[in-house]
Amino acid sequence: MSTPRPRPSQDTVRRPGPARLMVFQGDAVHRVVELGPRGLSIGRGAQNDLVLDDPDRTISRFHAEVRLEAGRWVLLDLNSQNGTWVETRRVDRVELRSGVPVRVGPFRLVFDDTPLMGD
Repeated sequence: MSTPRPRPSQDTVRRPGPARLMVFQGDAVHRVVELGPRGLSIGRGAQNDLVLDDPDRTISRFHAEVRLEAGRWVLLDLNSQNGTWVETRRVDRVELRSGVPVRVGPFRLVFDDTPLMGD
C-alpha cells in the first residue's frame, strides 16, 4: 500500500486561465496576442514573438519579456534604453494585472485574463 502524496494548497499553486496581451497604439487596438506557457519576447527585432514596429527606435530590438512565474504573469524589461513604464514610473519588473497598462515606446500593453465566452 502506498502513502498518498500531499497535494499542494491552492495558495501555493495557481493555474492561470487563458490570458492575452492587448497592444494599443494610440486609442486603437493594434494587436491581441494570446499568452502561452513559454511566455513572449517583445521588441522591434524580427526574432521576437511580438514585433513592434517603431521607426523612431524608442523600442529596443530586445525590449522586454513576458513570463509565467509562480502562477503569475510578469513583464521584465531587458535593460532597454528607453525603458518600460507603468504610469509615471520606470520599471524593471512588473506583475501584470488586468487592465493596468504598461507602456513600451509608443505602445500600451494591457494584460487581460478575463474568461472568453465558452471557457
